[in-house]
Amino acid sequence: MEKKTTPMTLKKVSFARLSFQALPEIWTYQLLAGLLMIIPVAALRRATVWIAGVGGEAVTTANLRQFLLSWRFPVILFLEILLVIIYFVFELVAQIYLTDCILTGRRLSTFGCVKAGFASVRRFMNPDGIGILAFILFGVPVCGVGLSLSIARSYIPNFIMAAMMNQPVLAVLFMVLIVFLVWTAYRWIFVLHGVLLDGMTPKEAKKQSSRIVKVNRVDFLRELILTGLVTLVIWAGSGMLLRQLPGLLAGKMGEGLPAKEWIDAASMIRDGAEFSGTQLQVIGYRILAVFAVLMEKYLSSIVMLLCGAYFMLRLNRWYLEYTAGEDKVWPERPKKSRYIWKVILILLVFLFFAFASVLLGIEFERVFFREEPVKIVAHRAGGSMASENSLEGIKKAIGQGCYASEIDIQRTKDGHYIINHDNDFKRLAGVDKASQDMTLEEIRKLRIKDTTGSGQEVPVAEFEEMLDVCKGRIKLYVELKGKTADRQMVDDAVRIIREHDCVEDTALISLKYDLIKYAETTYPEFETGTLFFASLGDVSSLKCDLLIMEEGNADEENIRMIHDAQKTAVVWTVNSEENMHDFLDSEVDAIITDEVVMAREVQARLDDRTILELLEDKITI
Repeated sequence: MEKKTTPMTLKKVSFARLSFQALPEIWTYQLLAGLLMIIPVAALRRATVWIAGVGGEAVTTANLRQFLLSWRFPVILFLEILLVIIYFVFELVAQIYLTDCILTGRRLSTFGCVKAGFASVRRFMNPDGIGILAFILFGVPVCGVGLSLSIARSYIPNFIMAAMMNQPVLAVLFMVLIVFLVWTAYRWIFVLHGVLLDGMTPKEAKKQSSRIVKVNRVDFLRELILTGLVTLVIWAGSGMLLRQLPGLLAGKMGEGLPAKEWIDAASMIRDGAEFSGTQLQVIGYRILAVFAVLMEKYLSSIVMLLCGAYFMLRLNRWYLEYTAGEDKVWPERPKKSRYIWKVILILLVFLFFAFASVLLGIEFERVFFREEPVKIVAHRAGGSMASENSLEGIKKAIGQGCYASEIDIQRTKDGHYIINHDNDFKRLAGVDKASQDMTLEEIRKLRIKDTTGSGQEVPVAEFEEMLDVCKGRIKLYVELKGKTADRQMVDDAVRIIREHDCVEDTALISLKYDLIKYAETTYPEFETGTLFFASLGDVSSLKCDLLIMEEGNADEENIRMIHDAQKTAVVWTVNSEENMHDFLDSEVDAIITDEVVMAREVQARLDDRTILELLEDKITI
């Protein structure tokens, strides 16, 4: 897209006034761009899911090797690249073109910005350009600084992050990496502008961006920090004000009403049944509450989008000032006569939310209430309540009313099974030996430190002891762990469980999908589960009963597919209060956690929510 000269007939205005004048154009772009993306994004995602399942099973980290060696890998990789390009064009490239037009006094439609964006993609089809795209997609989400895409997120699973932070050397190396990524994001902040607005190669644009931030570092850092603070204040302030909207519209109306009473309004309407006055009031309150929260969420999302667009506008302004000379005034936006269409769009959005509120108010219980609470599974026997993988941990989990405990079994040198998570006993017992290199008698002499910090030492638990404690009292998720996890372990575990009459009290789980598939097909009476932290396709196609997803993979689509197949959705390992709040309030069936007591407290707070608080948590836009 070639730069054009500013029309001389336009009056010059301040940047603040120009930003205000441009808000309708920015809002229109955000709305239309979102609509334009729906069809291609949905088509690519559907195609990816279909191809991933062509082999009969979804692709996960549990069966990744077979996928990488199949024809599906390059095809899905191509589709994912197309998806990234679409987001890159709509969310970054086209917005840079739009903000450049605003600053230079030109007019360019949403379609024109998007068209120019796709035409410019070829400029990034070289090693430097691909490196820039990779940094946007993978580097920025990790460090949290820089221009990024909404589909990009940190690709480090939470359980790996927690393990790294517990290792001082790894933690320091990770912090060094973060500093390097932040510094790179800062130096490359004007790279896209150089490529898109001045026709540079990505290599040239990187050099220019580094030079710009170096020469103007004092002014640029001051402006960057000031703009960040102003944007944060606007976003946070508007959020605080908008959160008062539901209470103002529906708060008083709900006082004294049995708002949590079950009213099957949809069935009553179908059957022509009469509503009591109280029931009508409750349904009316629910409809109004849903509408108020929907409007609050929508307006908040618009403010967030406009804050992001304003930052992009400031970024373009800095680029123009630093490359073409400082300018205190800017061309006034051309007058438009299409405000009637914007009013119509606003009315349509209003009517859509009103219609959706009526439907959601009528189907309130089915949409927003769970029939049963999410089950809690204690990680490594009792989580943080007792030493990990200990008999005391199982007893603590039983005392807390947990649905299940998860343990890790490994085979000894002489064919017995003990409970240990690591590949050796160095961390817990100070012995740098693995279970397969020691006999049961040797392991019985070990004492593992109490991970609760009490200083008390406990013996290594044996599998049979765990079964005796859990029988009839709690479910046991038996993870087949370590180098000895093989088909013999499956056969032996099944035999031992049968001997203790604990088939109904146990489930066999593993990160190794081939073992779980073997267990599922050979011993169908046993409950089985696969653990994974990334997936493509219909995960419910995996041959097991429990789909145990790492937090980052437990999205609504995966949960829906699992439930449609009448299988169980489990999330691991949920240890933060924020994530507990989200997952205990979601459609998952169970969470695995180290913090059982915290989970109970979070669940109690969720149960005590008002209707407005419930809707605030449930409705997302």
